[in-house]
Amino acid sequence: MTNVLSNFFGSVFGDNIILATILISMVPIIELRGAIPFATNSGIWQTIAMNNWQAFGWSLLGSSLIVPIIALIFIPIINWLKRTKLFGKLASAIENRIKGKTEKIDGANEKSARFSRTYWKKILAVFVFVAVPLPLTGVWTGSCVAVFLGLDFASTCITVISGNVVAGLLITLILQFFPALNDYLLYVFLAIVAIVIIYEIIRHFANKHKNNNIQN
Repeated sequence: MTNVLSNFFGSVFGDNIILATILISMVPIIELRGAIPFATNSGIWQTIAMNNWQAFGWSLLGSSLIVPIIALIFIPIINWLKRTKLFGKLASAIENRIKGKTEKIDGANEKSARFSRTYWKKILAVFVFVAVPLPLTGVWTGSCVAVFLGLDFASTCITVISGNVVAGLLITLILQFFPALNDYLLYVFLAIVAIVIIYEIIRHFANKHKNNNIQN
């Protein structure tokens, strides 16, 4: 498995591990939490593998670049896609999934003044959500949740990036004190990503089949 990954990334990026790490950290689901064990894995990168703190820094940079972009364009893009025939259902499904996550946060549907107690509660909830170093709790989902909760641009960026820092530090410290876990973390993370993708595909077709049956 490691040899396959090494050959693939070597053919795509050559020795440019920095570019590879930044781009991998920007990919949804994988993000910083998958990019750190990826960049430090000597089986993939041999002698040019990064140390833990280099991997943390470049992964944080790449994943954090996504946050202001999502904060600015997510709602306009979703609203535009919902008006199209081709992507309307997909956009609505994405919106409903994100709204489902916001409903788990107390006060998500309340309109509150900026930096009121409810507003700070939302900030804390988003921070904790992103700080947990698991797939689907990263900057992509966290930024979308923050936007739906009504956090302004600055609050969204600061909160999500701060949570991202904590998630990255947790993974980095684990690898720092338990370096033998590198392969384990990488493969477990890749397995989780694969399971999430397969689950979403099955769920999509199951809902599509269900809706077709209802219509018929």
